[in-house]
Amino acid sequence: MPRTTASRTGNPFPGRTVLAGRTARTSSVPGTPPWRTGRTGRLLTAAILILALVAVLPAPSPSQAAGLQDLLYPDAPRKPVDSALKVAVGDTAPDFALPALPGPYTPASGPAPGTIRLSDFRGKRAVVLSFVPAAFTPVCSGQWPGYNIAREEFERRGAVLLGITTDNLPALYAWTREMAERTPENGNDEGQGAGSVGEGQSSPPPRKGRTAAHRQSEADGAVGGVWFPVLSDFWPHGAVAASYGLLRGDGMAERALVIIDRQGIIRHIHVSDVNKRPPLDIILRALDALPAP
Repeated sequence: MPRTTASRTGNPFPGRTVLAGRTARTSSVPGTPPWRTGRTGRLLTAAILILALVAVLPAPSPSQAAGLQDLLYPDAPRKPVDSALKVAVGDTAPDFALPALPGPYTPASGPAPGTIRLSDFRGKRAVVLSFVPAAFTPVCSGQWPGYNIAREEFERRGAVLLGITTDNLPALYAWTREMAERTPENGNDEGQGAGSVGEGQSSPPPRKGRTAAHRQSEADGAVGGVWFPVLSDFWPHGAVAASYGLLRGDGMAERALVIIDRQGIIRHIHVSDVNKRPPLDIILRALDALPAP
């Protein structure tokens, strides 16, 4: 049985208890909890001080919070045109099949669910292909929502608009949802819709609620802020844009419009300065000039 040994003059180690030749440290201040001493105690004290400092820091004000417009990439001006056309007016439009976001023209079943094929519109509708360079960039984010004001004009002329980019579907889904949140009531981009030829480099503040165009798009099964099908030319990367000669050297598509009649013949091609939106009336005039069905 081990014994506690003390010298005649008392414990030679004040503040310690001697047990079987070893010493155990005890608190020198009566009533001090064990966790307040040693390395653990120091770490806990430091953590409490850090939490106290964080608690007194000012919270960000609403004006400091990032708005949806801050999601747009501040794209620098690019070379206006960086490709060579491979098609011409009078050619049969190269056929393609691309994955698309859910919408009224996107089949949910059948041999190719979620895919839109150009030739499916042959004999039924004229087609406007709207190639744009990239999601979440200022000009593109103004051009496509601007077409919301012209939906009835497309339908009256028996035409369908197909939006095409080289982005993947998840990016296009997020981008079109973002469009729905920030598009004003008139479906235009702060008065600078697709009919404007301006730079369009600014993004409007976020808007709440749903506009009439959004409600109609959602009723038709669309998922974002535009009424027309949005297609992904991501993989093989830019293959459709390349087949039309509209793939830029940086892997993006040109900002271009290709108008195709009901027989699948190209009737108009407009390759715009990639830094500017093409006027809406280019499309309407080209559709009006199509041969009668």
